[in-house]
Amino acid sequence: MKNYFIYQYEDLVSSNDKLRVTVIFIHQAKIQSQNTLAQEINTFFQENSITDKFVIILPKYLGKESLKYFFEERDMTFIRVPGRSVEYFNKCLIVYQFKANGELELIFGEKAKYENKFKSQLLRSGATIIFKDNGGLVESTPDHHFVFPSNKHCSKFIRTGNVLIHQTEIFFLAIQLLKHFENRNVIYCDTSSINVLPYAVFEILRRFNISFECPTVNSFESYEVFESDTDSFPPDSLVLISSSTSGNIIDRILKEKRAEKSQIKVIYFLGPIDKYLNHSANIICNLTKNESFPMGEIEFDTFDNLDKCELCQNNSRPIHIRSDVFLTVQPKIEKHLLTVRPEYVPRHISPFLQRFRGYSSKDSVIRVFYKGNNANADYEIYFDFFNLIKNIGKFEKFENSLNRHIDKYIPANTKYLLYLPDIGSEKLVEYILSKIQSSIKPIPIKLETGFTDKITENNGSVVIVASCITTGKKFLQISRLMRNRENLNLIYFVGIYRPVNDNFSKDLINDLKKGKDKSDERPFVAVETINCSIQQVGTSWEEEQVFLRNLFGDLDEEKNKELHDFVNNRLEILRKNKDTNGLTDNVFLKQYNGKKLCLRKNFAFWSFNDYSKENVSQSEVYFTISAIITNLENNDINSHPSLKQTNYVRNILSPRNFHRFNDGIIQAALLRCGKTEYFSYNLDNESSLKMKEFLLSIIENYDSEDGEALLEFILAIGLKKLKLRNEELREVMAKAKECEDKVISGISEFVFNQII
Repeated sequence: MKNYFIYQYEDLVSSNDKLRVTVIFIHQAKIQSQNTLAQEINTFFQENSITDKFVIILPKYLGKESLKYFFEERDMTFIRVPGRSVEYFNKCLIVYQFKANGELELIFGEKAKYENKFKSQLLRSGATIIFKDNGGLVESTPDHHFVFPSNKHCSKFIRTGNVLIHQTEIFFLAIQLLKHFENRNVIYCDTSSINVLPYAVFEILRRFNISFECPTVNSFESYEVFESDTDSFPPDSLVLISSSTSGNIIDRILKEKRAEKSQIKVIYFLGPIDKYLNHSANIICNLTKNESFPMGEIEFDTFDNLDKCELCQNNSRPIHIRSDVFLTVQPKIEKHLLTVRPEYVPRHISPFLQRFRGYSSKDSVIRVFYKGNNANADYEIYFDFFNLIKNIGKFEKFENSLNRHIDKYIPANTKYLLYLPDIGSEKLVEYILSKIQSSIKPIPIKLETGFTDKITENNGSVVIVASCITTGKKFLQISRLMRNRENLNLIYFVGIYRPVNDNFSKDLINDLKKGKDKSDERPFVAVETINCSIQQVGTSWEEEQVFLRNLFGDLDEEKNKELHDFVNNRLEILRKNKDTNGLTDNVFLKQYNGKKLCLRKNFAFWSFNDYSKENVSQSEVYFTISAIITNLENNDINSHPSLKQTNYVRNILSPRNFHRFNDGIIQAALLRCGKTEYFSYNLDNESSLKMKEFLLSIIENYDSEDGEALLEFILAIGLKKLKLRNEELREVMAKAKECEDKVISGISEFVFNQII
């Protein structure tokens, strides 16, 4: 649940340079938990880097106990912000309070040079992000298109009701309406789906202790009002229009003298610049993309009538939109069948895996469910860099690449090797020292409190060394703390760089490279780079632990000793993940007979075939499938293939994947790394039926190769990750309960009782 609205944008309007800004919006009168706030900020910065400005927007009614979280106790609130420092907050932090009229009042930080433009861009960007993230723009499929109340034909439709989901985002839009509610006794909304906005305004005014008689809120159906009613809107009323692509509804209201211009406000506008300029005073957010607002939406074509409509001429069916209260079409279900084509499987995944194969579970570099330094969270994917350097002779290609990078990027004037506080980074520094020329004698320094005091030289180079990085938080922290050492050259040197996607990587590297000017860019060097999951909260193994603990609590050892021992042994494996440096050959549940899941020959996603059951670890197979899924998650919703979701497009993994990839280990990897929405077969009758037939088949053949991943499927159903329609689900689990094997039947009965 979103308690706070946190977003980032680029300001190309109020500054001569591109200004990257982070915003945290708080609307509550009291912050219930500083820890919850800090955690939500931490979650955001797991996939976003620090920016040039950090803006906090608070209500003037925020209690003093909560206000101190952003001043006296700021360090605890922003404890996990990458690169945070006293210097950064003194220079970059801006705190605004919004007043009862919606005005943003500066209470901390440096005033922007063009402050009105800065605040305007801040609000416009936030409202646009809310619109885009919540699927405000509905796109039709080729078989149909929309007809607006104005009788215009179009393949796209703005549905503002989609946007109004999260309370904090609703309040963000509501504060922009505050100044328009003064002396208004009636509020008219063009659709009931936006009624929540005036009520949010009323709640804000109540929190300001402003005494007023709550206005009446009425709804009308936009253009229908012109056909069914001839009356004007009362002079003390406000007319809220959910959206417009032309401003024509404003023109018509004014032409027919239904209201004064000051009475009309459009929440979202997307259209030509001349139309916007005519009505800019009436528009809350202009979504339209242009050179100074690249995050906006692109204008789309509309056709004035049936005869001129190119969509109708292409046999697309027109669907009339009379109100946006109800969905006009069912979500489109896109079923993805994984193939070896590059759009599904990037070509670099197989070579990467081949370079880092451990050839045994003991030597496996790629592990799951682990994070060092006694961290509470555990990465879904973990690279054991200490083991990699320790056995580097077994990884010849990486060894050669690492040696070349050391020769090329560790300069002769290196004075310090500043390394991150993990055993892998320390081992990498030792290796670098063993490979550089004897004339270069850098001092190794561990990143810890007071490390800057150990850097006494004021010239030369400091090489910042990390075994692996995901978000670059530590690098950003170092960059901030070293800003005053302008004569020291900083070089970032990473063994394995593993960002979640290319966009995040680009932003992070650009931030790190910034020096005092363009001629002072700091090199960022990664020996290996791979996009992969950086998830470390809510992994499948965490969820499995909770599930198995609940199951274990219900078990009677005397009645089902086999199941008791099976669950107890599995819980022990998960509990000891820190002792074993993660999971390698025990990533998945064992089969009913105690055998582990193994990979057979001719794995479609590997371009090499020199492997056997004995020298491939489960974690290496899991990494391969996870990297493929991550790639599909990174693809834009308008690209094909993509696993992103909207209200109108649901991308799922076709049930045929489990037929095509019939190795239990591959099936288990798909179930573990995929999200719930990828297995929501309950949305599609055909998919639900096909999945039911598949599951009934592997239950029937539980003691053959076909059923080796059966327990993983039952676990996925128990975790409510794999979803079928109720009738199919009941049939599958009833059949599983009858299985002769006590482990399968026992877990199935528990799942049946929990979810059916």
